[in-house]
Amino acid sequence: MIVLGLSLVSIPIALSDTVGRNTWGPASSILILLTVSAGLPYFVLSSTSPLLQRWSRIENPYRLYALSNAASLLALISYPFLIEPWLSLGNQFKIWSVLYTLFVILCVVVSWQQTEATSEPQPSAPVSWQLWGFWILLSAAGSALLAATTNQMCQEVASIPFLWIGPMVIYLASFILTFEKPAFYQRHLFFLFASLLIPAASVVFALGGKAPIWIHVLVDLATLFVCLMILHGELADSKPGHSALTKFYLALAIGGAAGGVFVALIAPQLFRTYAEFPLVLALAGLIAAIRCYQSIHLPFHSMSLFQRSSLVGLTVAIMAPLATFDLGKPKDFQVALRNFYGVLKISNYSLQRPVRVMTHGRTTHGMQFLEPQLSNEPSTYYSRLTGVGMTLRSLQDAGPVKVGIAGLGVGTLAAYGRSGDQFRFYELNPQVIAAAHEYFTFLKQSKARVEIAEGDARISLANESPQNFDALIIDAFSSDSIPIHLLTAECGMVYRKHLKPGGRLIIHISNRTLNLEPVVRGLARYLGMNALRLENNENDSVGMYPSTWMVLSGTPKYAPEQQPMILWHDDFASLWPLVRR
Repeated sequence: MIVLGLSLVSIPIALSDTVGRNTWGPASSILILLTVSAGLPYFVLSSTSPLLQRWSRIENPYRLYALSNAASLLALISYPFLIEPWLSLGNQFKIWSVLYTLFVILCVVVSWQQTEATSEPQPSAPVSWQLWGFWILLSAAGSALLAATTNQMCQEVASIPFLWIGPMVIYLASFILTFEKPAFYQRHLFFLFASLLIPAASVVFALGGKAPIWIHVLVDLATLFVCLMILHGELADSKPGHSALTKFYLALAIGGAAGGVFVALIAPQLFRTYAEFPLVLALAGLIAAIRCYQSIHLPFHSMSLFQRSSLVGLTVAIMAPLATFDLGKPKDFQVALRNFYGVLKISNYSLQRPVRVMTHGRTTHGMQFLEPQLSNEPSTYYSRLTGVGMTLRSLQDAGPVKVGIAGLGVGTLAAYGRSGDQFRFYELNPQVIAAAHEYFTFLKQSKARVEIAEGDARISLANESPQNFDALIIDAFSSDSIPIHLLTAECGMVYRKHLKPGGRLIIHISNRTLNLEPVVRGLARYLGMNALRLENNENDSVGMYPSTWMVLSGTPKYAPEQQPMILWHDDFASLWPLVRR
């Protein structure tokens, strides 16, 4: 009860904008921020749930675990569609804090009802270290598979908003099904499914971008479901009695944390690709094969055809992902770089002319012609006939310009630099900076004075004195990882501080699945500026990609007022209304 009471000190929860910044990297910064902001309430919620289940007098307390996962599933599905679009972060924090306080009060009431006369649960068999380790292994494998599949799908396969919800739904649903309806887990049937799907997922992984997106997503999700049903089904099958319930949940917590740490922190240091995905698939296949053999209790020659098929199939399922696993050696690309922000690939191929391209998943972040006479010619979204190209050239007609650019890519925009110009790039990912210098020459060839500020563009700009930019280019919205904080009203004020009178705010809004134009128009109205939409079509002869740019300026009035507008704030923004339907 003391811990419950102390946790109320953290209420209402709030996120600090300084805690955890500039520590040992982005992962540690996020961990420190969450620990300081919500760590104590989260710890109390996590630890109190098993305690309440142990106090309960129901015959099967594990049904409460299924119920808690069902509540998590409901919250997961409802948040992006029913809560985020309607409630600001401030109001969400207040409502959560009220509900948490009510939870603490109810826990205190329940504890008072636990009198000395309450009978202790019958002791169950002691938990061996082997069983303890088995629980941790199953939980770690499930957590790692969830994280690895989510990375593989959302970063390498498709830039689709809310796609990450699919793996999480499957993860929670597998807990609900196995702990609420143990009979749903038909061991040998799921073993057979795994023997088919794990090799299929391995083949699709090896094909990479050569396989259609829908096949990637369908196979990955189906494989994740079957593997998690096996891992969590075996957990549910081995769960102990009341007296060892807290030990069981502690093992699940340790394993879940270990799996997440491996994928999020260790794998980026070990591998240059998402090689942990086939590695974890092989681990799931190995666990299934061992459990399959243990459950049959027969020599191989005495097994039924179905049992033999499952066991042989699972053996193949172990070998198939290992055949695609390596320590990050690139195959269909020249260079692969990986860190917290994902995997960058630098490839050489022919697009009417030989070119070098840098990609992140299926999103292109820049291209350079390898022929010397064309090596400083801007291409892709930055060609001379794109919105940004035409706007920069029109500003340069009046003389030397000073340009700020949020997002470096391969440094293509530096190709517009002339003697007397200044181009200042802001880039968050240090590996992007390294790749732009080492594998591309736009920065070296530029005649302008080029500077690069490493770090988040908004933070860097907020900490700098007014730069007096003729143009400030925001180029960070082409993939699914939309940095919302770069399009809020508060960030718009930071941009305006750095623009000289008559300067242009140029925003790249090319996106396959999100229509960001209403947000940019809302920002323009908030800043008292007018917005012009500039589009261009694809032109392979000059390496130009189709792109959409918004140019914000004081004059002239470019757009009619009846255009739809949405204004984001730091504590209120939602992607759901922007999804293209």
